[in-house]
Amino acid sequence: MKNTPWLVIGAGAIGLFWACKLEKLGNKVHLVYRSESPGKKITLESLTDEDGQQQVSVSKHKIKSFKAEELTDQYDKVLICTKSFDLKNAFSQVAAHVSDQANIACLCNGIGAQAELQNILLETQTLWAGTTSEGVLKIEANHIKHTGLGDTYFGEWQQTTPAKSFPIESLTVANIHQRMIEKLAVNAVINPITAIFNIHNGDILNEEFKPLIDATLSELSNVFTHPKFSYSQESQHLTQENLKNRVNTIAQLTRLNRSSMHEDLRLQRQTENSFISGFLLENSPIELPVQRLLYDGVAFSEQREEVKKKLLSLS
Repeated sequence: MKNTPWLVIGAGAIGLFWACKLEKLGNKVHLVYRSESPGKKITLESLTDEDGQQQVSVSKHKIKSFKAEELTDQYDKVLICTKSFDLKNAFSQVAAHVSDQANIACLCNGIGAQAELQNILLETQTLWAGTTSEGVLKIEANHIKHTGLGDTYFGEWQQTTPAKSFPIESLTVANIHQRMIEKLAVNAVINPITAIFNIHNGDILNEEFKPLIDATLSELSNVFTHPKFSYSQESQHLTQENLKNRVNTIAQLTRLNRSSMHEDLRLQRQTENSFISGFLLENSPIELPVQRLLYDGVAFSEQREEVKKKLLSLS
């Protein structure tokens, strides 16, 4: 299995980054793109070294790129780097080329799409859910910029006994659901607020947004610490103070970045709103008026100005 190629699905910033990373680790990589071919070489521009120090370096990576219908090989290692709403469909397009014993990993925001994918896999295939905080920007079809170091973790979506190990060493965690809830909590603050108000991540720390951030964090902590929340075992530690520290840290580290939801709204693309605020609204045992406003502000452009006023009047 070690010498067989990885199949990376998705030629966005994260897909291209992981194609380069896997190739750098000595793997053969085949990349599936949908609309714009990255060609045979991907340029990875890094602004930091492995220790996080500022140091610009440029590397070129030979990656074979295909459209889904052009595939001929069988793959036992698959990494899907698409938006949440594309996850199931992206896999369906390559499923005939995935072995019955394959490890299938996904890196996407929010929660909900993973269960949809699990439902169409064979019992003999293993789904690995992942989270990443790597900062990556796509400059051109074959050029990405690694703007900030982050952590990436993978875990079995459905835990087995004995537990399995992810095909890449040191990335396996025992409870991926906890990591995903922690990331969802941060995304449920930063993504919709930056998208609705058209601001950079760091701007949410400005004084004008303090009442809104406090109200959002208070509401989220009430969900995550509620005994009837569907992931309560993984989320009890997410108190308001804990959440505030997490959001402040990420907002500071990525202060000049624009969230993915911000960019999706700006470019008039479909967002992952349903898998972030939408997931919380569907799974919360209590009413979430702030998340409802955030969800509506992203989902309905005609309501956005009115939603802004309501959000800024929260205290």
